[in-house]
Amino acid sequence: MITDDTTVNGVRIGGAEAGSDQGARTIELPSGARAEVRKGYGRDLMRAQRATAGGDANAVVFALIAEVTRVDGRKIVYEDVLEMDLADVMALQAEVIDENFDRPPQRASQASSNQDSQSRS
Repeated sequence: MITDDTTVNGVRIGGAEAGSDQGARTIELPSGARAEVRKGYGRDLMRAQRATAGGDANAVVFALIAEVTRVDGRKIVYEDVLEMDLADVMALQAEVIDENFDRPPQRASQASSNQDSQSRS
């Protein structure tokens, strides 16, 4: 059996992640290393939460970075993120949290909407 075909509960294990080529961005880290950050999925968050059983939100973010990132072509693990230079971690955190996920457009706050309608009266 080819490792790319191995799944557990419908989740591909071994080999390339399903859809890893789609939506991946390559960034150069401050250290000069190249990181490929792929689009995240719910299963990635679930794995990150399992890896950090204590529920510490910061640890979950580090584990999530490890789930969706390859550095210089190799898969990384949570402990690798802990050992990275701070500048690299911050760059990856910004990519994973801020830029990797589509966010709905922000709605105007209720207070600003009321002020706009009052100024037109």
